[in-house]
Amino acid sequence: MRKVFINADDFGVNASVNKAIVELLNKGVINSTTLMANMPGFSEAVKLAHQHKLIDKIGVHLVLTEGPPLTPEIKSVSFLFNGKDKYRKFRYRLFLFRKRYRKLIYNEFAAQIEMLQKNNIPITHIDTHHHIHEVFTITKIILELKEKYNIPSIRILNNLEKPTKFYKRIYRHLVNYYIKNKKANYSELFGNRSDFIEILNNNPSIIGEKSIEVMVHPDYNYEGEIIDKVGLNKFDFSYLESQKVNASV
Repeated sequence: MRKVFINADDFGVNASVNKAIVELLNKGVINSTTLMANMPGFSEAVKLAHQHKLIDKIGVHLVLTEGPPLTPEIKSVSFLFNGKDKYRKFRYRLFLFRKRYRKLIYNEFAAQIEMLQKNNIPITHIDTHHHIHEVFTITKIILELKEKYNIPSIRILNNLEKPTKFYKRIYRHLVNYYIKNKKANYSELFGNRSDFIEILNNNPSIIGEKSIEVMVHPDYNYEGEIIDKVGLNKFDFSYLESQKVNASV
């Protein structure tokens, strides 16, 4: 039977998202979440995690594209920081950057990890905001931090989605091979909810008996219902039962 790990990203981003994630964890609809150390809802998220005894279901959601950094030194990097106490958004421009910049990013990620540890959150896994570890330099930094802080695993790149460009598929395959070769992954497949449903409906043989991580972004809509912000779909996981998959931690 397939194992499906459902992880909610963005714990700590704000009060609404925090409440939605805790509700889904308590109901057993999702298995885990990843916490953002630099966002306004962080302290509340930590309080909720301890209050509801959820600390064994929390990883770290490393951030380099939103909100204020935790380390002042990184503010000197103009292509990362906009001077208004917020990160710039970046993508593949960071494929090749200087050793100094790599060190600043390493230190920022370390500070985010240590912020969770200081709040007695035993980190179960690592993933990143806006999938910044698709940049291979970032992947290598995160693998170093995984070893330093003895964190069990990291997220692989999306291999359920079909990228429009051939080179992107090859690139993701190579990065995932690198992660798996380090025995750092906790699933064999990864994608968002719509990727997963499409594969289940149209080509389930791709999945077979492999373990899968499904990424979701819970929040409340105006009617007070919990939705996945990616696609604005209501949280209905009946398809797990219909496909006889096993949602497990």
